[in-house]
Amino acid sequence: GPHKYRPPFTWKNATMPQTDGKLLMIPGPCEFHEDVLKIVGSASPSHVAPSFIEEFGATLGMLRKVFLTATGQPFVIAGSGSLGWDFVSANLLEPGEKALVCNTGYFSDSWATCIKAYRGQVVNLQMPVGDCVDPAMLEAALKKEKYKIICLTQVDTSTGVKNDIKGLAAICKKIQPDALITVDGVCAFAAEELCFDDWGVDAALTGSQKALGVPPGLMVCVMSQKALRVVKNRSEPILSYFANALHWLPIMQAYEERKASYFATPAVTLVRGLYVACKKMLDIGMDKVFDLHLKNSLAFKAAMYSMGLTLVANEKKWAANTLSAMKFPKGVSKEELLPKITKRGVIVAGGLHKKIKTTYFRVGHMGLSVLDGKRQHLVTVIEAIEGALIECGVKIEKGKALTIFKAAMGGYSLKSSL
Repeated sequence: GPHKYRPPFTWKNATMPQTDGKLLMIPGPCEFHEDVLKIVGSASPSHVAPSFIEEFGATLGMLRKVFLTATGQPFVIAGSGSLGWDFVSANLLEPGEKALVCNTGYFSDSWATCIKAYRGQVVNLQMPVGDCVDPAMLEAALKKEKYKIICLTQVDTSTGVKNDIKGLAAICKKIQPDALITVDGVCAFAAEELCFDDWGVDAALTGSQKALGVPPGLMVCVMSQKALRVVKNRSEPILSYFANALHWLPIMQAYEERKASYFATPAVTLVRGLYVACKKMLDIGMDKVFDLHLKNSLAFKAAMYSMGLTLVANEKKWAANTLSAMKFPKGVSKEELLPKITKRGVIVAGGLHKKIKTTYFRVGHMGLSVLDGKRQHLVTVIEAIEGALIECGVKIEKGKALTIFKAAMGGYSLKSSL
C-alpha cells in the first residue's frame, strides 16, 4: 500500500510481541518490559519461600518511594484497580457515613456505586464532561456539610482529564482537616507526580497494569497512619472479608519484616513482576519518570494538534500525561478510523464516557513506551494515526506530526532511560 509501515513483529527493538504482533497503546494494560513478562510467566515459588518473602518485603519498601511516602502503609492485593474502591470504601466508611465524590467521569460514577454497596452515603459533586474539579465548587461543598471521606480521581481515564490533587487536597485540609482524602490514581500513579505525605493524602489506589508496568491482577493501595487509625477505631465491623485492611495489615507488616504470614494467597508471580518494575523505575529516579511522562505527553499532543485533532479536555492544561483523549475529526467515525490504525500495527482505545462515547478515541502513553524511547512506540503510533487519517481523506501534510514530536522531545525521543 501507499503507507510504509513495518509490522511490529519484525522490529528488533519491540517488546515481547502481543499475540497478534501489534503494539498495544491503550490507556492500560500497556506494553510491559521483557524482564517483567519473563518473571510473571515463570514458575511460581511458594508464597512463603524465603526468596519470595525477600522480594515481596523489598517491593513494599520500594512502593513507598514510588508513592513518595515515608510513613504510608502499602497494601498489595490480588485484584484489579477497582478492588481499590472496595478497599477504601469498606475500611474507611461506616454505614450511613458520608462520602463526597468529586465526579469527573465514568470512573467516579463507579466509585460512587461501590461506596453505596458498603452502605455509605454519596454526595456527588458533578463536573461537566472534559472539566477538572472546580476548586470553588469543592470549597462550597465542604462548607455545606461534613464528610468522612473525600474521593478524588487524579486522572479520569474516560476523558483524559487530570485533577490538581495538591491544590484540591489543600482545600480539603483547610476546611475539613478530619476528613480522609482518598485518591483513585489508577491511570496516574508512577507517572503523574503524587506526593503522598507532602500533600496530605490518606489513601491512594491503583492497578498494576498502568504506569506501574505489570500485567493486570494487582491492586496497590497506600494508606496513611491517620487512615489506619480510623480503620482500627471503627464502631461497626468492616463489611468485607477479602478487602478487610485489618486482615491484610499484619500480612504486609510481616513480609516487610521478612517473615512468612498468611491470610489469602498473594498473586506471587505478579508481585515478583512488580519487584522488577519498581527496581527499574527507582533506578531511573521518580523525578525523571514523572518528567519523561510529561515530555512525551506534551510532544505527543503537539503532534496530534498539528494533524488538526483536539482533546476531550476543555483546557489543554487539564490534560493528563498518561493518555490523550482526542475527538474524531469532522466526518470521520470510530468505525472508519480505528481499524485503519489497527491495520498499521497499533491498537488504540475507543471512547468510554457514556455521554460522548462515540465521539473520541484514546491513546495511552505511559510506562515502557515513554521510559524507553529507543523502542519508538510513540513514533509508531503517530505514524499509524497519520496514515489512517490520510486514508480517511483528512488533509494533512505527511511527516509533519513526527517532525513536531521529535522537535518537542529535543533528542529525548530515541533515548532509553532503562
